Amino acid sequence: MLSRKYKRDNSGGPTFKVAAVFLALFTVGFIFVDARLRPLVTETAVYKLKSLITAAANEAIIEEMGKTEITYGDLINLQIDENGQVSILTYNSLEVNRLKSKITSSVMEKVAQMGQTDIYIPIFNITNIDFLHNKGPRLRFRITPSVYVETDIESSFENTGINQVNHQIFIVLKITSSALIPNYTTTTQIQTKVCVAQTVIIGKVPNNISDNMQYFD
Repeated sequence: MLSRKYKRDNSGGPTFKVAAVFLALFTVGFIFVDARLRPLVTETAVYKLKSLITAAANEAIIEEMGKTEITYGDLINLQIDENGQVSILTYNSLEVNRLKSKITSSVMEKVAQMGQTDIYIPIFNITNIDFLHNKGPRLRFRITPSVYVETDIESSFENTGINQVNHQIFIVLKITSSALIPNYTTTTQIQTKVCVAQTVIIGKVPNNISDNMQYFD
């Protein structure tokens, strides 16, 4: 009796091969698009964050200063020697720390009020072809910002005339901001400072300032 042997084909036939090719092409395409899109999304998000958070921080400082109505004399203690010249400049640590705390809280509250914001990337920007730049359907990405705020204080002395110095006090904000985006994330550093008090000192003055009592020649 004659017998026939059949070899079983486990390849799944043409349908399987077509599906495998399609999956491979899709994977390569996805990797390409993601590689070109990721820097566009993160760069646009950083630009948007810096713009929004800097504006929010400056607004928070101005609002807080308007509410507290703090003056130069509240932040700085001046001591005059027997010749009528400034011999000691010190920060009023209690008032300085109170102001820093209020501004930090105000900035974080202002950023929290911003909520989510959107950025848009024209799809043809991923081609890096000049005449296609900013063309095509726009992809929307929703950003959820989060911030960590460090508040510091700085002084500057500027000669404004003969034997006259303008002393300015600045609040300096160092903000670390993270943009949480679906499938993406980015972090940026933002620094801004605002003058919160100033005065003109007549006579010989020290060239720096300390939190502790410090004498100057």
